[in-house]
Amino acid sequence: MSSQDDIQKAIRYFKNVVSVGEIIALRELKALGIKDPEEVIMKLIEMKIIEKGEGCYNLVRDRNSKQE
Repeated sequence: MSSQDDIQKAIRYFKNVVSVGEIIALRELKALGIKDPEEVIMKLIEMKIIEKGEGCYNLVRDRNSKQE
């Protein structure tokens, strides 16, 4: 289970880097001290904070229009 601290670090990261390649994102999140970046990314996708594009992750700008 990802810690709340790791999730908050990742949210701050994606607010500064609104679109980033998958490999770079994993490396940079790990460099920020996030133990399991893949798990944190999946949690952010579930929370509709980021979305997975073609080989990248993007910050969801208008979260209200993405919710179902």
